[in-house]
Amino acid sequence: MVRVRAFVLFAAAVTGLLGCATQPASSTSDVSPPVAAARARKGGPFEVTSAQFGIFGADSEGHRILFETDRFPAVIAAPYGWYIIFKTNKPTVVWREEFELPEPPPSWGPGEVLGIYTISPDRKTAVTERVIPTRLGFIANEWRYAPGDPIGAHAMRVYIDGQLVREFKFNIEDGPGHDRPSRSNSPTT
Repeated sequence: MVRVRAFVLFAAAVTGLLGCATQPASSTSDVSPPVAAARARKGGPFEVTSAQFGIFGADSEGHRILFETDRFPAVIAAPYGWYIIFKTNKPTVVWREEFELPEPPPSWGPGEVLGIYTISPDRKTAVTERVIPTRLGFIANEWRYAPGDPIGAHAMRVYIDGQLVREFKFNIEDGPGHDRPSRSNSPTT
């Protein structure tokens, strides 16, 4: 059953803008100066109060919402992702997402070239890392299904300040956006 959760558009927009304010680390072992500085700061612990994954949509009034689910069809440009609400007395946190696919996609899109995320050597995992101010207590990330993206089991692992806080496992199922030869057209022997 799909549960509907309100997704705060204002917080998402502000978080998106703030989340893009710093460049990600160039690799999983090479940490950028802003990330290193944020990790070096002392502050209190954090507490995750809510963490959800699903597909994004809009309600009848046009407000952005998240339809919580762990399976959905491959539909071109369909937005999916997560948000996490947390509490902390630290001024900033470092969040990191590791998005693992069942097989390498034909392309990771322009985000790879622009340095928005880095790609693992096997081309199956994208890593996004950001330093953000904590005054909103909210982090989120979104992806969109693209032609040729693999279907099957996927995982997104989200870390705050180096600590795994959630792993979202989900399945993208065959759908109208997945280009694959039809089994009915395959030759028989």
